[in-house]
Amino acid sequence: MKKKLISIIAVLTMASACAAGCGSTQTQETTENAEVTEAATVETSAAAEEATVQMANPWVEISEEEANEACARLFKAPEGATNVTWRICNDLGNPEQGIGPLVQLDFTLDDMPFTARAQQGASEDADIAGNYVEWTVGPEDTTLANWGEGNMAGKFYRSIGDTGYVDMITWYDVEIGISYSLSVAAADLDGFDIQAVAEQMYNGENEPFADMPADFLQEQSGIVSFATYDDVIAALQPGQGYAYIKLTGSDEEVLAVTDLVFEADHSAYEISVYAKPNGKLSQVGNVSGNGSAYPLRLEDGILYAGDNHSYETYFLSKEYVSLMMKDYVSDGVNAGSNELTGFTREKNSFDDETTDFTGTQEDFEKLLQERDKKPVIEFTMVE
Repeated sequence: MKKKLISIIAVLTMASACAAGCGSTQTQETTENAEVTEAATVETSAAAEEATVQMANPWVEISEEEANEACARLFKAPEGATNVTWRICNDLGNPEQGIGPLVQLDFTLDDMPFTARAQQGASEDADIAGNYVEWTVGPEDTTLANWGEGNMAGKFYRSIGDTGYVDMITWYDVEIGISYSLSVAAADLDGFDIQAVAEQMYNGENEPFADMPADFLQEQSGIVSFATYDDVIAALQPGQGYAYIKLTGSDEEVLAVTDLVFEADHSAYEISVYAKPNGKLSQVGNVSGNGSAYPLRLEDGILYAGDNHSYETYFLSKEYVSLMMKDYVSDGVNAGSNELTGFTREKNSFDDETTDFTGTQEDFEKLLQERDKKPVIEFTMVE
């Protein structure tokens, strides 16, 4: 069993050391070399050795400080970890597309080898782990503590084979756009909880926006964290306003505040929303219309926004209790394309599939007309 365990760890180490194109090439060469018989000629061996020397290693060992600079909200090694090594692969990033380098942390915990990866700008479905195994279990949905204020959605995977176990957990930071993975290989992982390790790896000191204002109110008051809704309202200035609204995704009313209340009808065209995910008050998003002609509206838990060239609706995501776009349809005038585009979403979940808008100009105008019939949100103006 020890030889089998060494074998699977070697495979995972090779997979974690190379991903994308370079990973596939090296895996293929390793397999082919393993099939070479003892009768292989010295000339062939020399050629293979020369090709290996010419292949540059895309991974560079770096410090933890350098790793933090490459990824805004990076993990840390869990308590008790040994053999901690940070690496980076710039070749797997794409600055032109806003995709950062792939950052890797290797460590040993409880005599087991772990590999954690993170990539800022990667898509939610990006496979950054590089585990070339067939999953026996998963993906199973889970929610990670600590990450995302305890609301971080993740997925668990397990592979069980003749050589042992491989466990993996992945999660995605939708606020910034960071893909994460954590993997471990061992002879027997029955009963092991890889999620607990991932939760220990959250680093509160790496919160990039902890002291940055999220809206007009935090910027003008210099306060980025409020204890109660009353504290939020108390920070408003004359001419600004607030309204308690009920949104799909929250069992309780949430607070909407605005920088400007129109005196004619006490409406507003842009708001910042505060809610209490897990009982802790936080700012969960901003929405805007377009001036007094297009105030924000609300009906049956759905927030309506946009102008004469866009139709937008919002609710709160069930995973993060943050504002999430439900529907978006545009005629393309604001973007200069003059083409109808958009999507609709039925459920308030990031995992829910969206449906492309395929309607006509007449259908689009009908959406705008229906929106303009929805009740306008009425705000209490601060005197």
